[in-house]
Amino acid sequence: MIGFWFFACTQKKEKYGNLVIAETQPIYEDDYSYFSHDYFVEVDLQQWLDTMLTINKENNHLKIINKYHNGFFGHKIEFTISKALEITNVEYDWWSDVVNDSKPKYKVEKVIFSVNANPFESTQIVGYYTMQIRTEYLDEDMVKTEGTNNVVAFNIFNGKFKVYSEQEKEKGINWVINKNEILMGIKDSLNVYYRPDTFAEFKFGVDSLLQIVRQIEIKPSKTKQEERAFVLLQMIIDENGKVIFDNMTIRESITSDEFFNKLKDCESLMSNWQPAFYKNKPVKSYVNIPIRIND
Repeated sequence: MIGFWFFACTQKKEKYGNLVIAETQPIYEDDYSYFSHDYFVEVDLQQWLDTMLTINKENNHLKIINKYHNGFFGHKIEFTISKALEITNVEYDWWSDVVNDSKPKYKVEKVIFSVNANPFESTQIVGYYTMQIRTEYLDEDMVKTEGTNNVVAFNIFNGKFKVYSEQEKEKGINWVINKNEILMGIKDSLNVYYRPDTFAEFKFGVDSLLQIVRQIEIKPSKTKQEERAFVLLQMIIDENGKVIFDNMTIRESITSDEFFNKLKDCESLMSNWQPAFYKNKPVKSYVNIPIRIND
């Protein structure tokens, strides 16, 4: 799910400790152990990178605010930091549809928070934090009719955010777009597209492809799929219309590499492809071809 973040405060400062200025930080775009605030599906990503994170200084305190966009579900978080870098308040909420009239209540129990620079002195900061969140589930109808107790759960949440400099904004936009495409199932983490705008096609048409495929039918003795009439060959077609041979797979189990050796020697199948396109650019994509099991 796509999350949007928003930072403020309410609890006693003794609860949370200090903001730590870390001498070393992970590479932001490569660290996947923390949930990023930079997930957006807006077309105007430049505007989001300009406004998604703000730092407000009020009465010797600082609020780190990541704006929530109406119309999307997500998280709502606020941090307030004192001049002495004490974390004075933290609030958390989860914006989503209410299921079965259950309205969870959230309370941050603990937080560990680090940034790469003093936020009172620098506007270009990268932040990482871990929160322990107490969630109190309350199904109002069940409580009224059966008198059951609230259900309490504790969760650990790892988050990160970044204020992009002018020089980094283009890189930031590309990274956000890339993460959204993976998150929404358009492609996988290897940049192979499941859902391009136009799919890869065999240059000489479907009939020619079927004739080639018939020449490489697999024998029943080479597969464990005794009750099936075919197995499914999955290929990756690259941006130049070439098959990436090392990534070819048969979804069903086969008992010999002989079949793949035949495929490798089949030059007409390996190279005569029109690549898939996404946003007017050729991209790598998956192609699935049924291969008959036949003596």
